[in-house]
Amino acid sequence: MKWSYKQLQQLGDEPLQINETFDLEKNLKARRNDILSVAPVAVKGVIGADRLGAYSQLQVKTRVTLPSTRSLRPAELKLSFLINENYVEASRTDFSEFSKQDLVLVLDNDLLDLEKVITDNILLQIPMQVLTDSEKSATDSALAGRDWQVLSEDQLSKQREDSDQKIDPRMEKLAHFFDDSKE
Repeated sequence: MKWSYKQLQQLGDEPLQINETFDLEKNLKARRNDILSVAPVAVKGVIGADRLGAYSQLQVKTRVTLPSTRSLRPAELKLSFLINENYVEASRTDFSEFSKQDLVLVLDNDLLDLEKVITDNILLQIPMQVLTDSEKSATDSALAGRDWQVLSEDQLSKQREDSDQKIDPRMEKLAHFFDDSKE
């Protein structure tokens, strides 16, 4: 689904209602090769235009299957997010009417490609760490092996504090070697 900027401006006060399902698996796999599968993408919302330019307010829902970042087993990631973006013509240079919180994108060739917008936003929603359900619910004992274990940052800092306070018995006599009181 593509619209020119002029077509969006001609909508006037009545925004275009979107309630579609897209198959974006091929597009997403082409852009990120570790994606194993993508469920159909459900999109609801509006696309319209106002005095500032074109805008989209869309709710997106899908499921993406990726390899776990811990075990490489397939992990399903449920995505549900909003897209609130503003679009302007490529010739526009003044963005002072928009607030700093507004996301303003310049349209390539003054053309809004909805599939590209959704694909870009899905890729942005994928976290750096993806875990299977069993890995998410794993206890501390499951995150250990022979002579190793996974520690949280709090556990690591506590362990470092404890080791700093202990003095090696072989070095105990040297602990007070540099005290000024012995002069």
